[in-house]
Amino acid sequence: MRKPIHLTPMAAALGLALLSMNAQAQQEESTTKPGTLETVVVTANKRVEKLESVPMAISVMSEQEIQRTNIREIEDVVAMMPSLTLNSGTTAANNAIFMRGIGTVSVGIGVESDVAVIIDDIPIATQFQAFKDLADVSRIEVLKGPQSTLFGKSAVAGAVNIVTKSISGPMVYRASTYLTNDNEWRVNASAGGQLDEHFAMRLYAGKTRMPGNFHNLTDGKDVNGSGGKTFMAKLQWNPIESVQVDLTPRYNYQENSRGVTAVNGFFLRTGSQAAGTLVSTPIGLDGVYLNGNPQLPASVLMAGINVNDPGNRNVRRDFPTGLISSDRGVGLKVSWTLPNDATLMSISSWSKYLANDFRDQDFTDKPTIAAAGSTIPTIGNYQFGTYDIRSKTQEIRYVSPDTGTFKYVAGLWLAHNEIYRHFIRGYCVAPMTCNANSPSSPTNYYTDIYNTNKAIFGQASWEFVPTWTLTAGVRFNEEISGYHYKRNFYTDQLDEASFKPGPVGVDQFESYGNSDPATTGKLSLQKQITPDWMVYTQASTGYKGEAYDVTSGLKAAAAFPVKPETSQSFEIGTKANLFNNRMSVAATYYNSDFFGYQQNVTYVLPNDPTIYSQLNSIPHIRTHGFEIDANALVGSGLNVNASLAFTLPTIEKWANGPCYSDSTNVAVNGTKLAANGSIAGQNAACFPITPGSTTGVQNLDNSVFPGTPKIKANLGASYDFNIPSTPLRGFVNANVRYQSDYLTNINNDPNARNKAYSITDLGFGVRSANDSYKLSFRVNNLFDRFYIPNANASGPSSFRAGPTATSPQVTANSWVPPRDVFRYFSVKLDVKF
Repeated sequence: MRKPIHLTPMAAALGLALLSMNAQAQQEESTTKPGTLETVVVTANKRVEKLESVPMAISVMSEQEIQRTNIREIEDVVAMMPSLTLNSGTTAANNAIFMRGIGTVSVGIGVESDVAVIIDDIPIATQFQAFKDLADVSRIEVLKGPQSTLFGKSAVAGAVNIVTKSISGPMVYRASTYLTNDNEWRVNASAGGQLDEHFAMRLYAGKTRMPGNFHNLTDGKDVNGSGGKTFMAKLQWNPIESVQVDLTPRYNYQENSRGVTAVNGFFLRTGSQAAGTLVSTPIGLDGVYLNGNPQLPASVLMAGINVNDPGNRNVRRDFPTGLISSDRGVGLKVSWTLPNDATLMSISSWSKYLANDFRDQDFTDKPTIAAAGSTIPTIGNYQFGTYDIRSKTQEIRYVSPDTGTFKYVAGLWLAHNEIYRHFIRGYCVAPMTCNANSPSSPTNYYTDIYNTNKAIFGQASWEFVPTWTLTAGVRFNEEISGYHYKRNFYTDQLDEASFKPGPVGVDQFESYGNSDPATTGKLSLQKQITPDWMVYTQASTGYKGEAYDVTSGLKAAAAFPVKPETSQSFEIGTKANLFNNRMSVAATYYNSDFFGYQQNVTYVLPNDPTIYSQLNSIPHIRTHGFEIDANALVGSGLNVNASLAFTLPTIEKWANGPCYSDSTNVAVNGTKLAANGSIAGQNAACFPITPGSTTGVQNLDNSVFPGTPKIKANLGASYDFNIPSTPLRGFVNANVRYQSDYLTNINNDPNARNKAYSITDLGFGVRSANDSYKLSFRVNNLFDRFYIPNANASGPSSFRAGPTATSPQVTANSWVPPRDVFRYFSVKLDVKF
């Protein structure tokens, strides 16, 4: 399974690094007083401010922490930030970032995220575009709670603000290379600085590859990895002293094979879950068949796989699972410093994102579908599709001077997004009559969605008496949106020219010109108790526009906009700098309510591996809890940081929630109902939606909203010291993160639970006194603690303990491993000259 390490892609950077070790590095100017904490600035209010002065809950990951912990992707950021969690989908295109327990799970393009991602003042069109290499990042700001007032409608629960490195001082050249014992490598280089009094630039290029931590027995390759290449530039022009023009082109190509699931539990269930007598008995592959089909024995489909190994890393696939994407764009920012020291800005952007997604639907390398007129399987069950996302934005912003007791920012916003999607699943071709109920649940659809947003916004802070500051903001937003959708069930019509859609009103739908005006706001009161200690309270509202259920199961009854999602949030907090700026503390309590919460619910049917999806509007969701961030310089060169999030998300009101499968809830008296009147095969609280219906719902009022641990914490320390009798400095750093267990499915299935875990990382190394080079070593998951963050991940669900479709159902658990589920070692070399 281990492969030789190929160093060829890293050779150039390594050579550059070794040659430059003796080069004299340029010292970067620092305004931080020696023996105190670094000053942290943020742009959460669209102006540069000190973190401790902003009356709002914000967590910041600095450039030093990004480098120290080897952050590469947004998933790494989520792992380190207690207020964030990640819902992993079948591919990266279905991933979702949750903040304070709230996020949007969707497999369709018609639903926006609850957490906005902004990169250098420009929001990305869809959240999953953020799941790529994070390149040349200076800091990451996590803005908690509704941010719709300044950042728009996709920030109904919060925002992640990513700031790349700026240009300052003379030209500086950097290179970095990174290698792990499990064959991950990264290499990047940058050059930036002032060319003359009018021109400056910054160039960045990087390439990464993580092969994966699953092994495909079919072709001998590793899967569940990712890699890509990135190019970014910042070109700065100052034609006159008061005007600055920044042009920022970028390009990223990414290959992501995450989403491959491996079976790690295979058993029969007996007894009753409702009665508490449920017994799960592990079984082997013998005598087990996919869909109860005697031609599809599990011993062949999963040959060589230990299905009862919790840490099984072997899979069989003859079709890829993952996402291949390219993302290109450009930003243009013009800043004019006015005579009164106010700043007038124009921020424009254009981007185009293209992607191909794939999934092996039968989770094996053998054919599982019979062609027309045959009973012998000769065809695999696959799904694949394309994304084409086009975005243009324009912002005009006025920022008042930083002096005085009254400060404000005001602006105009215009954005237009278009998303095109083509998707094919399963197999069905003429002369067969194909429909949604055909074997393999075939579908072939084209859909597109658009939205145009216009907004005017403003926010002002007024110190109306000394030490008391009132901040108020408002945003007036109008969105015009719509979609087109056409579908058939013939999977050999691969392009639009050969595509023949079904009837209008059955397989063709459209809705366009839908106007959705909204107003959001923010109000806070801040008291500066001492120059270094502040308390505040804040209320804010959020708004996310209308949604469309443009997925494979779209029906006439759902071919209309789903009503907007709104939020109301209250928080009270404090921030303090203590002991002459040697310690900082921030603490917040919050309560947020979400109404009309937009959520895709996924489910599977017996003897069918297809994942179906339905868009719901949940009447009322609530999340509340508290958060603490602390940082301390406890001794010369010794820094300690800690963060904690206690989060309690709940479903307050949802009478018609989804059910979960329970094969122990059996039918009685020849009916399809269990003894208590619930639907057989579903949980005992699942009752027919109407008398005689086979569709079941359960009342989920006052139940758990899934996806977030109650407790998530991080504790880190770094120590920098002189190495005696050498010109070098040494450093050691360690990090421990912990999270409690939590439910993973919105139907409150008690078996869909992630267990608690804690992970420890350790790093150490040496650097030159002027940072011209640094050699770092790191051990991730120091104690090799095994954990599964996504219990019951989507995998094969249609095995039977016998050669018939009515044989007892076999429960197959699956998992997708995180990057550090197994201990690994890394070495990194950074140079600067």
